[in-house]
Amino acid sequence: PLCSLGVGRCKCSFWFAVAHDILGIFIMLVGVFGGLVIHDLFIYAGAIIIFLSLIWWVFWYSGNIDVPPEELEDDVGLIKLKNHRLRQVARHIVNMKEPITDCK
Repeated sequence: PLCSLGVGRCKCSFWFAVAHDILGIFIMLVGVFGGLVIHDLFIYAGAIIIFLSLIWWVFWYSGNIDVPPEELEDDVGLIKLKNHRLRQVARHIVNMKEPITDCK
C-alpha cells in the first residue's frame, strides 16, 4: 500500500507535489512533441506548474523535520527570564497596594 512507501508524515503534500510534477511534465511534453500551433503556451504552462509544485515540496519537507523536544525549549533562557521579571513586577504591585479608604 501507499503507507509503506515511507513518504513521511505529510502524505497529502507529497502526493500533491508528485501530481503537479507529473501534470507539468505531461503538459510540457505536449507542447514540445504535440505539433500544436500554441506549443509555447503548453511549454510555459508546464514549467509554471512544475515551479508551483515547489510549494508542495517545501510543505512536505518542512512538515517532516524532526526536532527533539529538548531543542524546542528556549535555549538562551529568555522566556524564563521574562516570566521571572513578570512575577517580580506582579509582586511589587501587590506589595504597593494600599488599602482602600472611604472618602467622606
